Formats: sequence, structure tokens, C-alpha cells
Amino acid sequence: MNPQIAIIRDGPSDFLVLKKFISCIFQHHHQIELEEDNFFEFENTLNIINALSKYFDKSTSEHALFSNIAGDVRRQIQQIILTAILKFSKEKDLSLTNKDVLVLYGDAEKILGSKEKYFEPWAYTINSIMWLAIEEFYHKMVRQGYEYQQLPLILPIVLYPSSEILVASCMDDFDKTNYRQFNARPALKQHVYETESIPLAIHNGTLAEVLNTFVVPESLSKVYKDLPEVRKFMQILTFSNPPQK
Repeated sequence: MNPQIAIIRDGPSDFLVLKKFISCIFQHHHQIELEEDNFFEFENTLNIINALSKYFDKSTSEHALFSNIAGDVRRQIQQIILTAILKFSKEKDLSLTNKDVLVLYGDAEKILGSKEKYFEPWAYTINSIMWLAIEEFYHKMVRQGYEYQQLPLILPIVLYPSSEILVASCMDDFDKTNYRQFNARPALKQHVYETESIPLAIHNGTLAEVLNTFVVPESLSKVYKDLPEVRKFMQILTFSNPPQK
């Protein structure tokens, strides 16, 4: 049975981008063709926007993993994870297990300028906060009697400044154009989808056409090269056992 991929996201285009990206990974590295019913979208009912905004808005001088702001963000993320797992079970009449994946995605809405800046404290700490929140969540569930088989693989991913950067990294002119210096709106969306209106890009088929053209298995190496914020995500999802002799 193919895994269930449940995705917490900001907007509908984020879900479509991540669905295509993850499908490419499973197709290329696991020879698994994920279908529509393998993906679950929480739509606008659940997201990590407020948690990310709290960090970026209030942590200008406090980029510490155990700061008060970080603690608030971690608790908020843990509640979102629990709500997501319960909501999935209720709506799908199916429980997430260790064979499934829960993706916590959010737009940073911040410009990196260059890939090296991802490792600066202001940009990198949110990644550590989210991983710690996940580990704390697992710890709480163990204390409640859960086994590892009863919990999904939870993977966070925050893109700078938005999901359009992943699509842009699949395009041949990524370095030449230096998409890392673009604001999410309007510049990045305009260059990727030829419009800053995501509803329009979805309605007229442009978004689907762009994803089908550029977000393909052959582009995975380019994504890994250009986006340090997706590398751990990719390393985990692309891992596979060696063939048995």
C-alpha cells in the first residue's frame, strides 16, 4: 500500500507544488507512483502561518532555540500536529502510521538573497525550533502510550520566501536570474507563473503546466543544489534500503 502524505500548507499552490515535488521523489527513488488519494490537504483549516509569523516578527534580537518566543512557537506547532493527526483520522477514517508522512509547510515570506544566508541564525533557527517541536511531540505521545508504528514521519519544511522558489530552482535560469533576491509577491510569482494571482494561475492551467514542465524527477538534483532548506527533507524522503542479495 502506498503511503499517505498529509500536507499542512499556507495556500493551495503550496499544496500543488509539494504534491508534485514529493511525487517526483517517490517516482524516482522508490519507483512508486503516488495517486491523488495518497495525498491529504488540510486546506485553510490548519496551517503554521501564525507560528512562523510569531517567530519572524518578534525574534529580531532573539534567535535562540530555547527562548520564550521559541517555546511559544514549539507549543503552537505541537498543537497543530496533534490537531492534524486527529483531523486526518476523522476525515479519512484511517489512522496515520509510521508508513505515512505528515508535512509541516510554511512560507517564510523572507528573502535570503543568497543560499549561504540560510545558515545565519535568523534564518536557520526556525528550522531547529520545528525539529525540536516534533521531537517533543513524539515524546509526549510516547508518555501517553503510543508506539512508533502509530505515529507518522513528521517533516518540516520552510521555504524562503515561498513555494515558488522551489519551482524556480527547477528552471534553467535560476542562478542567472538570481531568484533569491525576489520578493514572493509580485516578482517571484510573476516570473514563475507569469502572474501574481495564484487563483488565476490555477484556473487558467498555467500553474499545472509550469509544474509539469519543470518539477520533474530530472530536476531533483538542481533543487538540492540551490535550496539548502530542502536538503534534509530530500535526504530523508529519498532514502531507500539497498536491494537484498
